Amino acid sequence: MQVERSLALELERREVAVGTPLAVRVRDVGGRPIEGAVVEAGSGAKRKRTDAHGRCEFTFHAPGYWKLIARKAGTDRVAYDPATALVRAVPTSTVTRGPRIASR
Repeated sequence: MQVERSLALELERREVAVGTPLAVRVRDVGGRPIEGAVVEAGSGAKRKRTDAHGRCEFTFHAPGYWKLIARKAGTDRVAYDPATALVRAVPTSTVTRGPRIASR
């Protein structure tokens, strides 16, 4: 009998500047990191595998919205439900920054 576990896809942030790395983490709903999960961006154009801490990193080189999908192959005992998230890659000049301090 297989136990079903849902994956959770955690993003460092939902909006990232083009060319800036984005940290991604895959866990199960109990909070345990998932090693060896495959995270795809776009239509599988970018694909990374998570490390022992459930982490991987993406760098987007073109602006736009990127759909991330995390999957993990099941075993005899566990089946994993995939997780999705949406990231927006924006040109560097449009990334939200903190307030500027005026110089005198």
